[in-house]
Amino acid sequence: MGLFKAPTSTKIIGFDLNILVSTGSNSNEYKKMLFEEINAQSLDYKLVEDTSRRGEVNAIIYSDDCEISDFSIFPENTIIFSTFAGVEKILLNKTIVQPLVRLIDVEMTECMAEWCAAHVLRYHLGLDNYIKPTEKVWTVPNKERLLANQVNIGILGLGILGSATARKLKKLDFNVAGWSATKKKLRGVKSLVGREGLNQILSTSDYLILLLPLTEQTKTIINSESLELVKNGAVLINAGRGGLVEDHDILKALDGGKLSACTLDVFNEEPLPPKHPFWHHDKVTVTPHISAPTRLKSSVRAILKNMSRIKKGLQPIGLVEKERHY
Repeated sequence: MGLFKAPTSTKIIGFDLNILVSTGSNSNEYKKMLFEEINAQSLDYKLVEDTSRRGEVNAIIYSDDCEISDFSIFPENTIIFSTFAGVEKILLNKTIVQPLVRLIDVEMTECMAEWCAAHVLRYHLGLDNYIKPTEKVWTVPNKERLLANQVNIGILGLGILGSATARKLKKLDFNVAGWSATKKKLRGVKSLVGREGLNQILSTSDYLILLLPLTEQTKTIINSESLELVKNGAVLINAGRGGLVEDHDILKALDGGKLSACTLDVFNEEPLPPKHPFWHHDKVTVTPHISAPTRLKSSVRAILKNMSRIKKGLQPIGLVEKERHY
């Protein structure tokens, strides 16, 4: 029997897995893909169809919009596998005392790196001027465009997603620095920590990319005070969490020229209300939380791979430290 020690010091699960899928509107689709992968990999896992057999359940595949709200009905040694990378909404549910594993999926990671790189390049090359010109006029820029190696990019958050984004942008020859809770070793990427490191990355970056988890320490990390340190004319890209920024302060920085533009993929309220100023500001690009969506097949494979780790007595990748919120 393979066991690992979770933060709760609870013995988790043994060899046989009885899996309940509760992923809201796409539960049937998820079950179908899970069943296909279990058979394709010849795994000895069983699907539990409903909560009437909750005493048998020792693994739950879960998303925020699922129909289950009370997890106290499940054994404490049940592992909950989220289908999302962020878990702050899940942690609001105080009935979840079971070990929680966030999704870490190579395809989702690559999606995020591509999305962030695309928006950096979009601004870097001035493509908005040509994709939707205000006037149909042949206008040639009158000054040389900077090369990538003359541009500084700062990434707040160097976890799985942030590190992948840093590597992607470094391959494009940008100067890349990252700020995180602990020092990271990424080839060619400057790693900064602490208040001094945050001040440095804010004041030197031409592009600021937010990929932090939302915690008590990171909530509204971009606000009027931190924006005073930001390099004049910087571009802000937020693909982390809406709560990382103070909306009003972002708008004020855009109006005053402190920020030259910003692309936001995540918001304090989603869907973003139609009357929100972000929709109507000519320097703001809104995208509907599409930077790194959960990909059905690859997420199923990632979760099954984690289950296999547990069977071998290994700790799953992405085991959440609940006191840190990630």
